[in-house]
Amino acid sequence: MSFTFHHITLRVSDLHRARAFYEGVLGLTVDQDFLEEKLRLRLDGTATRLVLLPPLPQTPPGDRFKEWRIGLDHLAIGVPIGEVARLARVLGDAGVPNSGVKADRLGPAMITFRDPDNIQWEFFEQA
Repeated sequence: MSFTFHHITLRVSDLHRARAFYEGVLGLTVDQDFLEEKLRLRLDGTATRLVLLPPLPQTPPGDRFKEWRIGLDHLAIGVPIGEVARLARVLGDAGVPNSGVKADRLGPAMITFRDPDNIQWEFFEQA
């Protein structure tokens, strides 16, 4: 079966802070802004969207992502060659802690970092 991701939806603790990170730091393009209800961003060069939603009323105050729970561990995105080094500079300039450019055990350059809600992202170079 061949498929692509249509969208990835993340619950975030603060839509405004998440928008500043994903749009301002990572440079994703806002597709649709539904005020305080949700925000849709485009993963450039793909048909995939990142959808950000506010917390549900049952969410405990101060809740943050923890990969040791069942469910999502991290997100890994393929990017063109040279993009990992550029992203390392952007993250560094924005004060976002990251791994720096590393070689994955399979070879391509990669970088890891966490968003404001502690969700880990990995970007891998791919030809």
